[in-house]
Amino acid sequence: MSDTYVQFFGDRGWEVETQVLAGTEVAESDTGRAEPRLGDRANVVGWYRRNRGRPTLVINGHVDVVPVHDEHRWTRAPFSGEIAEGHVHGRGSVDTKGGIAAALFALDACDRAGVDFPFDIAVELVVAEETTGVGTRASLERIPHRLGTIVLEPTDNAIVPLASGLLFFTVSLSGRAAHTSVPWFGVDVAPRLIRIYQALTALGEERARTHTHPRIPLPSAVPLAIGTLQAGGWRASVPAEAKLSGRVGVLPGEDLQDVRDAVVACVREATAGDEYMAENPAEIHWDHEGLPSWQTADEEPVVRHMMAGRERAGLPPRVEGITAGCDAGTLVAAGIPTVVFGPGHMRYAHSPDERIAVEDVAAAAAILSAALLSWGESA
Repeated sequence: MSDTYVQFFGDRGWEVETQVLAGTEVAESDTGRAEPRLGDRANVVGWYRRNRGRPTLVINGHVDVVPVHDEHRWTRAPFSGEIAEGHVHGRGSVDTKGGIAAALFALDACDRAGVDFPFDIAVELVVAEETTGVGTRASLERIPHRLGTIVLEPTDNAIVPLASGLLFFTVSLSGRAAHTSVPWFGVDVAPRLIRIYQALTALGEERARTHTHPRIPLPSAVPLAIGTLQAGGWRASVPAEAKLSGRVGVLPGEDLQDVRDAVVACVREATAGDEYMAENPAEIHWDHEGLPSWQTADEEPVVRHMMAGRERAGLPPRVEGITAGCDAGTLVAAGIPTVVFGPGHMRYAHSPDERIAVEDVAAAAAILSAALLSWGESA
């Protein structure tokens, strides 16, 4: 896949380079060591025409995709790339190949129109966004100082200057196995796991009511969802082990530790009064350090000119927040003004029959090229 992008830049005579993750500083971190095959994986950094050493605006997209575990639910082959009914179908089409295509089309149009920007533009196509984010962290070693970054993710072409953060957690319980013909000799933790599940679900509903944001027009700005539940290991044994894993959203400005404390209190309250659980409490693990929420001020050029891009493209203003975690949080934490933008709808990401409308990609390209022209004229 990276060869295709290298060829795109090379065919136009534009400067392009690759950044192998092995050998970067982040590769030596605990996070980097968790990523496999770093010597075989590389970011691609292409420049609009060439790197002139000027202040740089960066367009960031990720080329990795999530695995397909449910191919039987797909109408078309997951990696067909088939174009039908006005859509491109296949894994990665909306997350985020469509956004990358829109950015490359926008830059190509500017080049063919002879536009010479007063700043440099780099397109960084990174790996590992879906896992640890080390691709974008490594890219900051290559381009640490930026005018701003446009992160390509499916926003339905809305301009996104803020996002809620998230924490992944796992709750584990240990009981005592017994033959199911004499279950009273065991300690069944499955009902206790169900109580915790119900309590966490109620916590999520409460947070959806009390933790809102005017720019996140979704049923919840801080969704709490359980992704996996497991109990027992043999049908003829009382479940002695059980666990669930999920995520909880974090509102912009909300402290990560406060959210951790709320989840812990919820789990403890769900098993209060249970003598066995008092002696054998549930274990709660935080599966990573958490993704903090982030926000970029409307006054920042990267936001203002993206807004201008929609206006110049003949579209009404549309500025929203999202609840999905992405590499934007890493960039904002590094002090870089950042927006998220891209064609397609998030509901198709990570799902069977992933797809993106061709007209949405074309609209995104028009918005991006107009935004770049707006920024260039004001520089």
